[in-house]
Amino acid sequence: MASGPERPNVSILNGLPVLIVEDAWHVAKALKSTLEQMGIHVIGPTATTAEARSLTSAQSPQLAIIDINLKQETSCGLIDELHEQDVQVVVISGYAAPAVSEDRVAAFLQKPFSGTELINTGPCNAATKTLVIDC
Repeated sequence: MASGPERPNVSILNGLPVLIVEDAWHVAKALKSTLEQMGIHVIGPTATTAEARSLTSAQSPQLAIIDINLKQETSCGLIDELHEQDVQVVVISGYAAPAVSEDRVAAFLQKPFSGTELINTGPCNAATKTLVIDC
């Protein structure tokens, strides 16, 4: 009997503080649920950069999963700030090539994406203590 693909060991992500910045509530809810099932400490989700900055100040995330285009704003400035604070950033977007500097982000995922894609994306790999998700 053939077995399915081996699942990555995400146990090292247990308790990892991860900020979610996403304005589509169904995507934010799916991300939060998936991450919490992996044992990750979810900060947010939030739909604004102002609240993301407040949450970052209060809870010091190590990783942030950020939608580039929010309802009333873009998150480019927030991404730059988090990069300067050594927070790993995974950008998620419906656009194939969002306007964000590649050297500021750990990874980019185009929506829709699977949990497997998130886990296997570049630095979003359980072995490097950075993350991945399913929407």
